[in-house]
Amino acid sequence: MRGKREACRSVVVLLLSILLAGTVIPVHAASQSQTKAPSATSSIILRAEEIFHRGEEAWNKSLPDVARKMFDESLDTVLESGIDLKTDARLDSYYRGLLERIHKYEAKPGDLHPLDEERAEPSPLDELSDIKEAELAAVAPDGVKIFGKYDFEFSVAPAVFQFINFFAAGRGRSTMEVGLQRSGRYREMVEKVFKEEKVPLDLMWLAQAESVWKPNALSRAAAKGIWQFIPSTGTRYGLAQTAWIDERSHPEKATRAAARYLRWLHDHFAGDWLLAMAAYNSGENRVDGAIARCGYADFWELYKRGLLPQETRNYVPSILSIIVISKNQKRYGFDVKADPPLNFETFELPGQTDLKVVADLIGVPYEAVQDLNPELRRGTSPAGQRYGIKLPKGMKKQFELAYADLPEEKRVRKVVVPADDIAEGYRPAYRVQLASYRVGRGETLASLARRNNVSVQELARLNRMSSRGELRKGQTLKIPKQVRASRDRRGRMRAGRYREEPVVRSHRRGRVVKVSSRGRATSRLTSHRRHR
Repeated sequence: MRGKREACRSVVVLLLSILLAGTVIPVHAASQSQTKAPSATSSIILRAEEIFHRGEEAWNKSLPDVARKMFDESLDTVLESGIDLKTDARLDSYYRGLLERIHKYEAKPGDLHPLDEERAEPSPLDELSDIKEAELAAVAPDGVKIFGKYDFEFSVAPAVFQFINFFAAGRGRSTMEVGLQRSGRYREMVEKVFKEEKVPLDLMWLAQAESVWKPNALSRAAAKGIWQFIPSTGTRYGLAQTAWIDERSHPEKATRAAARYLRWLHDHFAGDWLLAMAAYNSGENRVDGAIARCGYADFWELYKRGLLPQETRNYVPSILSIIVISKNQKRYGFDVKADPPLNFETFELPGQTDLKVVADLIGVPYEAVQDLNPELRRGTSPAGQRYGIKLPKGMKKQFELAYADLPEEKRVRKVVVPADDIAEGYRPAYRVQLASYRVGRGETLASLARRNNVSVQELARLNRMSSRGELRKGQTLKIPKQVRASRDRRGRMRAGRYREEPVVRSHRRGRVVKVSSRGRATSRLTSHRRHR
């Protein structure tokens, strides 16, 4: 009897042990998994790093176009994560560091040569991205009003009033004064170009936010010039970037490119200038993606939901405030005398003529000649071609006579250009344009990828869809097409004159909507139009 009792007790103890093990062990395991599971921020960083390293590998294998796509995708991984950078200091810090690392790959040797290092100036865009909402909130907008009439319709939010006060009474006042003064050098030229390109004249004040009207402004993201073009967008709009010249710093050519880009963005976003401004800052694909996630093609809705980078969230309201102040300076406490317009004449020089020689022959400081020709990267006219140098107004005849008397060996300064910085290799001769393709019956992502020599993943990413997604007849997709840039007889990139790809038709009666590379009002991409 006692033996049976002992046996029963043993069974009970065993059962209790099993039950306790079943309750304790899973809880312990769950706690272990919780400590080991990476946070959302860590997962995003790991994913972005993986894509970035794939870009590095492509770069090291001399595949720069593939590398740039990977670099862009790594940035998009952060920006499209749904986490607002302004609330996540770790992700914000990682993103800034990622930009710096990408810039080191994309900046070419000689981007800042010895003659330009002292002239390159930081871009105000870098400061703009650092302005936090807490700082703006401390600048009370109470009592601030908007006066005047404007060349385009726009709505405002509290951030616009805050930026008006920031520039009129806060830390941004000195920057505003510098910009109002320097704008006088270029405003007549910009107004003429914007009228020709049918862009509202008030939008010329983007140049204030972009560069404070400085042709040599250079941002952390390698954007350069008055209009802050990054290398790829500059090439897209015909701005030559060679070992000798960088037309992103050419005031008139860059202004023409900026006007055409703004006009293209205006048409792409169905006439919404606020979305066009946002895309000018962060790229049309990023704004398209934000609209896709939001469901509304409205800048202030994207702003409210935190779907755009902090710099872009600051960018649009700051420009609206600059426009308001610039047209009503005295009402906001400014009395700035604008610089006189640049006045010059041109004279064609042979290749590699030293700008110091030019300055000495007309008796002006070397910096005065540099300021008139900020696009020249090496202190000389480009090698192997004649170049129209700008001279101060009224000095052309004096220079012509003095130059004719100067021995030829004293005119030229030979510059040794690094082997990997020659004109043909400095920027790619090809660029990618996106055509809008209408899907035919039975077509798949795989068949379209094979036909257009891209990966299924890349095609899916461009169209914001799963690589396993199915296509329907009549659906519109973005298809990348490589187009070779043309050059003139002197080897220069011709401004905006890229060969347009022929219209490609689906094998099953689909069609492609024509996309012009010059970005005029007739150009358009039809994807992501939604209900605008």
